[in-house]
Amino acid sequence: MRSAIVGNGRLTALFDGDYYLRDLYFPYVGRYNHAFGGVFKVGVWHDGRFAWLESMEKEVAMDGLVARMTARWDGLEIAFEDFVELSRNALIRRVDIEGPGLVRVIFYHDFRIMEAPQADTAVYDPQNDAVIHYKGDFWFLAGSSHQLYEYTVGRRDQGVLEDCEDGSLAKNPVAQGSVASAISIAYPKFYYWIIAGRSYREVVEAHLELRARPQYYEARNKGYWRAVVERHPRRLLAQSVAVLMAHMGDNGAIAASLDTDILKFNLDTYAYLWPRDASFVAAALDELGYTALTKKFYELGLQLLAPYFQHKYNVDGTLGSSWHPWTARSKKSLNIQEDETATFLWALWRYFEKASDYDLLKRAYPRVRDAADFLARFRDERLGLPLESYDLWEERLGVHTYTAASVYAGLKAAAKFAGFLGEEEDAERWLKAAEEVKAAMLNYMFDKALGHFVRTVRIDDGKVIDVDKALDASLLGISIFGVFEPDDPHVVSTVKAVESALWVKTVGGLARYEGDLYQRVPGDYSGIPGNPWIITTMWLAQYYAALGDLAKAEDLIGWAESAASPAGLLPEQVSPFDKSPVSVQPLAWSHAEYIRALVAAHLV
Repeated sequence: MRSAIVGNGRLTALFDGDYYLRDLYFPYVGRYNHAFGGVFKVGVWHDGRFAWLESMEKEVAMDGLVARMTARWDGLEIAFEDFVELSRNALIRRVDIEGPGLVRVIFYHDFRIMEAPQADTAVYDPQNDAVIHYKGDFWFLAGSSHQLYEYTVGRRDQGVLEDCEDGSLAKNPVAQGSVASAISIAYPKFYYWIIAGRSYREVVEAHLELRARPQYYEARNKGYWRAVVERHPRRLLAQSVAVLMAHMGDNGAIAASLDTDILKFNLDTYAYLWPRDASFVAAALDELGYTALTKKFYELGLQLLAPYFQHKYNVDGTLGSSWHPWTARSKKSLNIQEDETATFLWALWRYFEKASDYDLLKRAYPRVRDAADFLARFRDERLGLPLESYDLWEERLGVHTYTAASVYAGLKAAAKFAGFLGEEEDAERWLKAAEEVKAAMLNYMFDKALGHFVRTVRIDDGKVIDVDKALDASLLGISIFGVFEPDDPHVVSTVKAVESALWVKTVGGLARYEGDLYQRVPGDYSGIPGNPWIITTMWLAQYYAALGDLAKAEDLIGWAESAASPAGLLPEQVSPFDKSPVSVQPLAWSHAEYIRALVAAHLV
């Protein structure tokens, strides 16, 4: 779990519960993580005694993307304030220590440049009084506004960390291979920074510029984030906007989550561009008027749309890792999640409504046409349903109610683009396909005996050959995507069944589906369908808001707010036993659905 996040769209840093730097991404938001698996520890030496931050009582807070940590130890009041400079790729920390006696602060650097712990060089640069790590064209400089007291560099496995603990560093000037470094600063008030760049000259120029006027950069950055926060009086809303901005790269990519703790579970991370997650993030920001930020995402999405999205992408636009087998490609199925393509079209039209971006429109329509034709064509001719793809939870191949709902919404959105541009044939074709999907959902996916929609059907040659009747929170997609009105009896009965089966009675919140095993924590799950998710609970809030029950919606929104960390970070899931965060924190999609719930409930 991460306690804080700061970034500028190129350099992004995340801190763990001890306020140690654990993730350092550059030059993309989500790639590369130059702290991958490492821990950048901080220690304090005071009158002959030494302690690492992990042993201190501390509090962490955030204002926008300015993080604050306060700690108490040995009669000292210790305050750190961190931000990433807007125009320079520098993680800057202001250190302020109050208390009697002599103090030294020691910073231990555990770089894994380009996500690999070998073939690095670390060197003390006497001309600029800084320690530099480099490999290839990636350079990182650790320096300060004040003169360094001591420094050392060395092999990671040969005692650099232990050298810090006596408060005196060995002053070894260079090391190569698998290396670490440390610097100490013997002042109670100073600035410290890590600068990222693609050359020695770049990091040194930034270092000298920061040294000349660090207070200027602090004031400018704090002023920027204060302006963002003050737009939104509701605290978690303001922090959600900032968190989403931290997940957005300058190239338009939006990472799902930058918390690499999930690596312990599946040997991969969430630091990818999932078009679905990113579309919901962009849609949430569009609702608040941040269309100038989201435009870059839509431009990137249109480049990747050919004519449908693959599972997920690296944040540089290359194809990401996947567990969807290529053997799923056939005349009746594809190893994609079709809802990702449909959701992007849905979000793109909403963006255009908000932004009136005629510049993007003239370039977007050919890709919109290709994608919409794919959605209309990728259907069973007899049933009218979409053909089989993977569900939004990335687990099941079949025809899913959620996916069908998103296809309906995507086709409707494309038809609106076509109608706006006078492409009447396209508009008629896509509207007809959308209505056929809607009718097919009622005919083949609503179980009259059960009184609710089913999660998934399997089809073959115009016949339904299998039905998965498990209750799943994704059935709320019939309302989220506006396939049916919220008071439609089919919707009302489905939501009632979902809420009854999936509400977690111990701590509240809505689980994903019956028997969900993903990220379970130790404990007795008898009578508990799975962990509560922020996303699913906010979908329920959006449904009640659409239904007009604003009190119920606000109660659910309050539940999400109570699940946020002290710094305003929302996890993917929470424990059904104590509501502690589970899986990644923060998750961009959680913050996006929280924002969308506030908008739906007229609370912004």
